[in-house]
Amino acid sequence: MKKYLILLLCLVMLSPVYAKQKGKGQKHKKLPPGLAKKLERGQSLPPGWQKKLAKGEVLSDELYGHAEPLTEKEKSKFPKSSVGIELLKIENKIIRIMGATRTILDVFEIGK
Repeated sequence: MKKYLILLLCLVMLSPVYAKQKGKGQKHKKLPPGLAKKLERGQSLPPGWQKKLAKGEVLSDELYGHAEPLTEKEKSKFPKSSVGIELLKIENKIIRIMGATRTILDVFEIGK
């Protein structure tokens, strides 16, 4: 009986630890209305929001909508991607994302 009580006590104490980790990977934030309008007009993002295009971040809906797929010529400069991986261009950056989760895998600067 003592073993069951100790086991139950351990489970109760560990449950908050697992509950906090559920939302850890959800970094999906919306752009503020002013920046969203700026993107719609085709203007560039401010430097602070360009930093959001970092490896491991989740690409927001607004930025995904603003991104352009690469042309075949541009794609030929990169190694062949696995199934489900997308290459997109946003302003002067090329990003490689997982299509299903929109997690950024790599960010490449386009030389000017």
